[in-house]
Amino acid sequence: MRTKQVIQGLNNSQKIRVIINGVGFHTTVLGMTEMLFTEQRVAVWNALDQIAREKVQGVGSRTWFYNDKMEKSSVDYQVNLC
Repeated sequence: MRTKQVIQGLNNSQKIRVIINGVGFHTTVLGMTEMLFTEQRVAVWNALDQIAREKVQGVGSRTWFYNDKMEKSSVDYQVNLC
C-alpha cells in the first residue's frame, strides 16, 4: 500500500539535511514526521512546505512559540534538499 505524500510537491523519499539549534542530521521527508519534539517537527514541516511552495533548495529561520508552561522559546532551523 502506498503512503500518501506528506508535503505536496515533494516525494516522501526525498533526502533532506536538517540543522536544528546547531545539531545537524540527514533524514527523508517521511522520516521528518517521526521527530520526537513537536516544536522542532512543526518548524521543519513548515520549512519543507515553504521549499515546495516557493521551489527553492533550502530555507533557514527562527520560529518562536510558547511551551506548555506559557514560556516563550525559539527554535533555529535550516532545511536543505539533498
